[in-house]
Amino acid sequence: MEAADAPARIISWLQSSTSARLLAELAAAGKHVTHDLLDTLPAGHDECYVRALLVHTAVLDPREEGLERIPPWLERILVERPAAHARLVEPYTHWVLLRQARLRASKGLTTPSTWGRIRGRVTLILSFLAWLDEQQLTLATVTQDNLDGWLTSGPRRRHDIGSFLTWAHQRGLTNEHHIRPSPEAPDTLILTEDQRWQELRRCLNDNNLPLRVRVGSTLTLLYGMPASTVRLLTTSDIRCDTDGVYLNPGRQPLFVPPRPAALVTELADHARQTPVSSSARGWLFPGTVPGQPLSTAGYSLLMRRHGFHAIPARNAALIALAGQLPVPVLAELLNIHVHTARKWASYSQPDWTTYLAERST
Repeated sequence: MEAADAPARIISWLQSSTSARLLAELAAAGKHVTHDLLDTLPAGHDECYVRALLVHTAVLDPREEGLERIPPWLERILVERPAAHARLVEPYTHWVLLRQARLRASKGLTTPSTWGRIRGRVTLILSFLAWLDEQQLTLATVTQDNLDGWLTSGPRRRHDIGSFLTWAHQRGLTNEHHIRPSPEAPDTLILTEDQRWQELRRCLNDNNLPLRVRVGSTLTLLYGMPASTVRLLTTSDIRCDTDGVYLNPGRQPLFVPPRPAALVTELADHARQTPVSSSARGWLFPGTVPGQPLSTAGYSLLMRRHGFHAIPARNAALIALAGQLPVPVLAELLNIHVHTARKWASYSQPDWTTYLAERST
């Protein structure tokens, strides 16, 4: 307590926080605190905060928390569903979705959005099974026409049902079905180029904006970085060379122009000077949970509070970049899929035939 930079805040937290009360209850119980013990507690903010605090202070070993939370979440939602639905969804989730996620996690390829996609996929399957019940259909009796009607009567994400139907067909549970590619809907939330540069000038010149808002919005306006990438940046992603400042959010380092670079290095210096434990990663956008960055929702809320909307800004930046770079270069530079890069290039319609021909020779 004496070594703390803000002991008054710690005392206040100990006296008023429900997370502190949970921590005190665990200590009073006299049990050895493990991840398994915390897994028996009701899921919620307090359990999540205490677990992160114990990991942050090296009392518990770190684990892939997003992955570990899927099985108990699945168990809770399947309790309320028909048993026939649970018998389908549970093995598919464990042996397909989670198996693929563990493989990607072992290679360091997962992001926090990975776990949200798994939950979304499970929810979609349960919605499809409920629709079958309403239509008095089953997986064995549903036809291609039935499926096409369901796909076209809802959002585009319904096309993600294809993986589940392929799995079910391989096990003789349904006939072979064909999922046509999801129709591309134009992105209507796009800043004009003038609006994009106006927003960028505001970020660079308005000292009344919080520094992390200026940095985050600048990176989105310049490079089209999504919130899920920006919020995970650390001090180790900033490299200062003799020729300038570089950012390493993916496979390729990005050169940061001088004025934005000054903001980025200032935020990095602030993060390095913040007293943290040795287990911290030096987040540029630290969250309220110990040792963790801002959540995607928290980051987006921070930006919106200061009048910055990431999606229109990102769309405008990607279109501008796609008009200046070939698709393969854009995908490699921004660490996005080549199909995504091609979509944005289609808006500006540059002709790179000559460039690609020269490059091949």
